[in-house]
Amino acid sequence: MSRHIWILLLVLIISGAVSLFAGSVGLATLEVEQQHTILFEIRLPRMLSAMITGAALAMSGAVFQIVLRNPMADSFTLGMANAAVLGSAMAVAGIMPFFMRPILSILAGMIAMGIVLAAAKRIDTAYRPETLIVIGVLLGAMMSGVLYIIILMAPEQTESIARYMFGSLSGSRYQETLLTGVLTIVGVVFLYRYGHALDMLNLGDIRAYSLGVDAAKIRPFLLIAAAVPPLVIISYTGLIALVGIIVPQMLLYFKPMRFRPLLVLSSLYGAIYVNIADTIGRTVIAPLQIPTGVMVMISAVPLFIFLMYKRVLTKA
Repeated sequence: MSRHIWILLLVLIISGAVSLFAGSVGLATLEVEQQHTILFEIRLPRMLSAMITGAALAMSGAVFQIVLRNPMADSFTLGMANAAVLGSAMAVAGIMPFFMRPILSILAGMIAMGIVLAAAKRIDTAYRPETLIVIGVLLGAMMSGVLYIIILMAPEQTESIARYMFGSLSGSRYQETLLTGVLTIVGVVFLYRYGHALDMLNLGDIRAYSLGVDAAKIRPFLLIAAAVPPLVIISYTGLIALVGIIVPQMLLYFKPMRFRPLLVLSSLYGAIYVNIADTIGRTVIAPLQIPTGVMVMISAVPLFIFLMYKRVLTKA
């Protein structure tokens, strides 16, 4: 294991410890039972959820960008995240069983990805990244419009649905954390095994085929493996955007690398990033809490603009 990874693991542990002991409530003045409740029933599952969320989003973004040959591909820019939020909101508004939320999120997200890819290919035979992003963002905007209609039709669920719109890790539970953690680990292991194939896909479909990788056959499996963990997470946390773009692209900006180290580093940096953002969000103006999705968006947008600017300069 490289020194870089060891350092990141240490930073991850330190950020986790800070997240556990930082908050609007001082633990020193509380009784043991109250300390136990706050630490192990509220903060620990939230901290673990933040790390898993960041790792899953960054991992999926790295895969989307290689498979679709689009440096700005992400569950958010492809319209999948908004669709997943809409699926969860439909489950909440329809008062469906809790287990239906991740199922509807996966279905809605997959349908959105299929629509975006099909529409982009139909409109632009060259399949340029800009076309894909524009269609994905427009579809996401349409999904948000439908979400507002659902709020109008079910005003009593406005508070619950609003939580999905802004992305919040409050109320995280061990059951959800365990499920999303297992899905993320399985996804990372599966994609790591296909690291060589992803390196070949990064060279283009024709060259990959000449090197023994059939892009048409392998691409759907890679997209599904990368999409399922973040879609399930979104069904619980709501919309947390741009992590999948910022983390992998910032790593590649400083140092080009093959897929396997990119996958591992993206997952670790993503976990640290979202955990720090969540910790700041719930402590900076305590006792009020800024939703995690809002904190990530505030910090990610300047970085996103920077990456877009550098991309334009490179083309010029």
